[in-house]
Amino acid sequence: MKQIIRLVLPYWVHLTGGLVCLVLVTAAQLFVPRYVGQSIDSVISGRNFALLNRSALIVLGALALRSLLLYGQYYFTFYISHRAIADLRARLFERVQGWSLDRFERWTSGDLISRMVQDTSLIQSTVLTGLMEFLGNVLFLAGILVMLFVLNWRLALFTLIVIPALLGAARVFGHEIQRISLRAQAQIADLASLLRQTFSGARIIRAFTQEAREIERFGRRNERAFQENLRIGQLIATQFPVVSLLTALGLVAVVWQGGRLVAGGTMTAGTLIAFLVYAALTIEPAMTISRFYGAARQGLAALERIREVLDVPEAVRDLPGARELPHISGEVAFHHVSFSYEPPHRVLHDITLKVRPGERVALVGPSGAGKTTFINLVLRFYDPTTGTVTIDEHDLRTVRLRSLRRQIGLVPQETVLFIGNIAENIAYARPEATREEVIAAARVANAHEFIAALPAGYDTALSEDGLQLSGGQRQRLAIARAVINDPRIVILDEATSALDAESERLVQEALDRLMEGRTTFVIAHRLATVRQADRIIVLEGGRIVEEGRHDELVMSGGVYSRLARLQLEEVT
Repeated sequence: MKQIIRLVLPYWVHLTGGLVCLVLVTAAQLFVPRYVGQSIDSVISGRNFALLNRSALIVLGALALRSLLLYGQYYFTFYISHRAIADLRARLFERVQGWSLDRFERWTSGDLISRMVQDTSLIQSTVLTGLMEFLGNVLFLAGILVMLFVLNWRLALFTLIVIPALLGAARVFGHEIQRISLRAQAQIADLASLLRQTFSGARIIRAFTQEAREIERFGRRNERAFQENLRIGQLIATQFPVVSLLTALGLVAVVWQGGRLVAGGTMTAGTLIAFLVYAALTIEPAMTISRFYGAARQGLAALERIREVLDVPEAVRDLPGARELPHISGEVAFHHVSFSYEPPHRVLHDITLKVRPGERVALVGPSGAGKTTFINLVLRFYDPTTGTVTIDEHDLRTVRLRSLRRQIGLVPQETVLFIGNIAENIAYARPEATREEVIAAARVANAHEFIAALPAGYDTALSEDGLQLSGGQRQRLAIARAVINDPRIVILDEATSALDAESERLVQEALDRLMEGRTTFVIAHRLATVRQADRIIVLEGGRIVEEGRHDELVMSGGVYSRLARLQLEEVT
């Protein structure tokens, strides 16, 4: 409950309004049986039918007022539940946006989506929406107990026998529901991951005719999720009859004992009727509280999974006192930099390197040599384990991330396009860019011609990942997106891989224009793409083992020479 209170406390104004309505609704509910009992005794004793008519009107008025107040109670409840979940999802999304990239290697996209959508919805439907109703029923039950003691304290004590049994049953069922709910929500997360994988890999699945296999795999996981949720349903289905039976037993006991008291002359018929009405009124709130307890356990299991995301520390963030990085010339330096994803295993070892403004540097080496990690440190996706990375002599840890990354243009190997139109994708790094600036960037990227040929031009809507475009067209959009910010540092990560000859020519022309006068880092496995670099850095085992120009390194007989020879043999 402490965690739930933290969720709703920021909306204390609406919470107060809801509680006021709740208290008044409860007061109206408690008023009616007592008033009816007194009226019955008065009518029976004095045969005052005018009093009966007046009593009926008063009861109708109380019930009408209760209905009006119920609207306020439910309005405030829904406002708080929807607002709290919307803000919780925003907190989750903001938190995940602050993660360093290694966090995404440990969490599947399906699991994150499940927690941000499915689990938050579960909290809303099982806890927040029912919270006000739960409080109302607790207050109503407390009021009923007070009224029962006012009417006849001996009979009221008799009714309390069933309460420990009700609480014990709710506790047993609730703990088991929460335990199974954790497993069920993990199964839903697995399903979400599988769906994401099969949708993104649709071409491969069909190319290798594995539809039946994927259907069977989904069926197995879907069945496991069904079985876990069915167990929760079985527990809830068992809980309700148990609570109902216990409550009914208590009511029968009250009727039996009350009848004896009336027969003995120690209780009037009107008082017994009022007492029985109050006792009967306990059935629904008792069932509701029991139902809420079981549902809340599901919601708390979901909240536990959400806390796991919120509690992930931000590895890379703006430090206190971080300042804006001024407009840079593009000098990049590594000073005795080492890096580990998981200590003590090091991916980079004592890298010391200075890149001059406007210099084109190619990073080559076998897979796993540390090339991508090197680039990730320049972008400050990670911080060095030891040593420092500087740009224009500014330690990257002392500047604001936004001011750093706005001056770096990235063209990745796998182009990521977002749902929206072409102009929005090009202007992604600078949404305020004018259409003229977007077109200018597209011209630099050799993309304007094919965009203009599309029926809707720059307003052409793209599907997920822009799959209606060719690989070369998507890559040129990625280049245009890097151009729009006029970066001083450009990073090309296998930007011409997996392209046909004509597409590669167009992309390479665009890259040459992009690199003009900018500090450039090029990652490439194909050495033909790095021949024109001012300097080639050869990495192996996380260390710089060679550096120089293409012709020098080929003649040196070292690692680069061996890579060049292997590629030449592959071609021939």
